[in-house]
Amino acid sequence: MITTVVLDAMGVLYRHGNVVTNLLSPYLQRKGCSESPATVLTTYHACTRGELTTAELWSKLGVQDTANDTEYCAAHELTPGLIPLLKQLSAAGLRLACLTNDASEWSAVLRNRFGLDRYVKHWYVSAELGVRKPDPAAYTALIDGLGADPSTVLLVDDRGTNLLPAQALGLQTALFTSDDTDKHLIPVGIPRLHTMPELARLVAAK
Repeated sequence: MITTVVLDAMGVLYRHGNVVTNLLSPYLQRKGCSESPATVLTTYHACTRGELTTAELWSKLGVQDTANDTEYCAAHELTPGLIPLLKQLSAAGLRLACLTNDASEWSAVLRNRFGLDRYVKHWYVSAELGVRKPDPAAYTALIDGLGADPSTVLLVDDRGTNLLPAQALGLQTALFTSDDTDKHLIPVGIPRLHTMPELARLVAAK
């Protein structure tokens, strides 16, 4: 029986799965950043592991005078149907959590902007954990933090590679389709979903 639903942020809560390609890099280019894509990605990963603040990220990428967290986060969009799903799951008495690879500052801006804290009460952000999915330590921190039997937890992510460590620890899993899903491993035997109503039906069936 499912008691807790854990949702990924990028590609599940929010529409874009690959935020570096779709959002961060275009934003940096508009701000005059001349760093290579490899440098942008490396800096982003460091920030989302908590090794840099977002202010330090903007500085390292040479846009500290023009870029800011609120403006960057304004480009993010909720996945269609998310809020009705969160309302439905909350009304059913399910505990909602998020396990995400993100900067602490950006996660907070987005949660506040979209009012997600009304529904999602437990947030596990890579920058605060010090590790990114699919590092097994991220899932261990999730399980320990929730104090839950892993078999009662459903983890929903848009990258198959992020679901395999969760499966190994005994969590139930589902693959949500985003713009980034097919660029990564598609695990065999894991339910694949395309819409929020499909996710709602999967949870109800469990």
